[in-house]
Amino acid sequence: MRIAISAYDRGSSGISSYTLELAKLLSRDVRVSLIAFDDVEVPGVEVLPIRLPSRPRALPLLTFLRNRGEVAEALRGYDVVHETLPPWGSPAERLVTTRWGYVSYLGLVRVRMAGLSFPENLGALPVTLQHYVMDSASRRRAAHVIDVSSESPNFVPPMMEPGRPKDYGCSGRLRLLFVSRDLGMPRKNLRVVLEALRLVRAPVELHLVGGGRIPGRPPVPTVSHGPLPREGVTALMREVDLLVLPSTYEELGFVGLEAYSVGLPAITSDIPSFRAIYRPSPKFPPGDPRALADIIDGLSCGELERLGRSELEHLRAMNEAARRKLMAIYRCALESRD
Repeated sequence: MRIAISAYDRGSSGISSYTLELAKLLSRDVRVSLIAFDDVEVPGVEVLPIRLPSRPRALPLLTFLRNRGEVAEALRGYDVVHETLPPWGSPAERLVTTRWGYVSYLGLVRVRMAGLSFPENLGALPVTLQHYVMDSASRRRAAHVIDVSSESPNFVPPMMEPGRPKDYGCSGRLRLLFVSRDLGMPRKNLRVVLEALRLVRAPVELHLVGGGRIPGRPPVPTVSHGPLPREGVTALMREVDLLVLPSTYEELGFVGLEAYSVGLPAITSDIPSFRAIYRPSPKFPPGDPRALADIIDGLSCGELERLGRSELEHLRAMNEAARRKLMAIYRCALESRD
């Protein structure tokens, strides 16, 4: 079976990481090709580069229409095309596409208006309208639509290659990690972490990865690492004690999978995507700093190690479940067009 994945776009953040991990997972069982708009190498995977002449973030539909023909030609002849970035697989004959998110498009407009930083939030309505048009085009053509961010009959868990587990140990201060491309983005919710740290009794050192403005003054010693590549984030995860994912809305929150891959314990907000994906992680209402503080204070050294190891095992189980489900979906997609 020959599978094409469409498409890798470095600017799509968590979706780009998901796309690479999907390609690595599938390459264990089938021949995989990856449509890529940026330079990337994936061992065991054929990369099909397509250079988009321009990619204005405010006009994703126009970018697709300008380049649809080249993508259609690249996808010709594959048994199944797995689309991770709608509508970049929609010209394919046999299509499996991905549904991102768990709210309506009107709800997504509200999320983007309130949850993105200025001036990105100005594009909430026009950009979301374009995504509606693009997603609809893909779903009409798809033999199967999988969900990755909410539990449903079509849920297929996201995947991440496990790495070398971190070493566990306790020092006099809990090293807490928060990661975001934009630290000031409202929906990433760093604010609630800062409020919780004012209530925590245990000594804590906060580690921040990302750019942008911090929404307030940290009440604990803080180390700002600035933006880091994926490899740098993974290396830092082996040095800290705990990751917090406090988002008010997230389609995936891929940094949580990166933490799971090295056995770094993670606390998450109690939102649908995190409930579906990060089941072992302790959860708190995203607007309740006291609940977050209580979880942090309740994690002993032994509990941190137990939690990290259970999350790593959960990741391995998700990978195997995803592999089985996807192979069954591809076989059904082939049969539906024969």
